[in-house]
Amino acid sequence: MTALVYVFKTYFKTPIGLSGHNGLFWVIPFIIGVGVVKKFGASTYIGVLSGLLIGAVGMSDEGVIKFFEWAALGLTIDGLAFLFKGHLDHIVVGVLLGAFGNLAKGIVNFSLGIFLTPNAHIMVFGFAPAMISHLVFGAAGGVIAAIILNRVRHVGFQRRSQAKTEPPIG
Repeated sequence: MTALVYVFKTYFKTPIGLSGHNGLFWVIPFIIGVGVVKKFGASTYIGVLSGLLIGAVGMSDEGVIKFFEWAALGLTIDGLAFLFKGHLDHIVVGVLLGAFGNLAKGIVNFSLGIFLTPNAHIMVFGFAPAMISHLVFGAAGGVIAAIILNRVRHVGFQRRSQAKTEPPIG
């Protein structure tokens, strides 16, 4: 899922110009990861690795400090997934996980910008619209992730103990 976040960040560029609009893509691997693994910490793990990977390869101006944004995204999704355990394939839960996960990433990004930018007072004027767009696009990504999880759940994969073993040929 970390590699998928990297691919989304590299190849899915939407020329909208709104802050947080790519959260539509970024929250999908996080929600699917925690929905498939079904363990607390799965999304945080994806976030930590994504932040380190994106920071280490130079995809951001801030470098490895981006780690905190991605870790916040994963930790928020993990916390909410723990509350809605077993219901991650519902659309409303996907909206909540995606919206608040992307919002957490936006808040950490904004906070880091205030601490690292000399003209931080200028950033305050764009805070509300940026956070609203983080919520909206994160929610849209959460809907997509919930639909994918719903389809994966209904496929009915066999467990390893249920699979028939065939004798080797030869």
